[in-house]
Amino acid sequence: MNKSSGLERGMAQVLKDEIRENILKAALQEFYEKGYRPAAMREIAGRAKIPTGLIYSYYKNKESLFDAVLRPVLYDWERVLTARDDGHSEVVYGLSRAETECLLNLFEHRQECIILFDKSGGTKYETEKDRFIAAIEEHLNKHKKDTDGDEIFIHIIANNFVDGLMQVMYHYKGKEWAMMILHKLSEMYLSGIGL
Repeated sequence: MNKSSGLERGMAQVLKDEIRENILKAALQEFYEKGYRPAAMREIAGRAKIPTGLIYSYYKNKESLFDAVLRPVLYDWERVLTARDDGHSEVVYGLSRAETECLLNLFEHRQECIILFDKSGGTKYETEKDRFIAAIEEHLNKHKKDTDGDEIFIHIIANNFVDGLMQVMYHYKGKEWAMMILHKLSEMYLSGIGL
């Protein structure tokens, strides 16, 4: 094997990685602006400045491309909410380190999270927001101090907490601002049910 063929393969791989990244960025914008159903592969290709057919060399179909776009925000919510803390102090009022790190990642990938929760109709993810709310609800019910608390009240708290998180994502002003709002939301909701 000569050096030039190895170099050519390396350059080809860099080019492939760059094309894949451009497709993902274009798809993120298309799904964010339009949602899953109206998003079109030809529009994604246009944004990525490639022929439409080239997308299919990287992704089998629109669904697999959607999966790839959402990968950074796909969580096993129950696992995050039940993760044991590492003994360090809370980062945000009432939230474990795992919960805080998950929420920070969702803020970092807020467009993907908005797509997941608000723009995934017609996909296997269309109930993901409801699953997240249900996981929070279950977690709150397990940890509340008021054992006579009404289950509908806990549902309302979980639902409002997630809606608050979504508003932070839609109106994001930076990490410090998001952490401050997250702290206030957590304190308001979680202390209100005795956590």
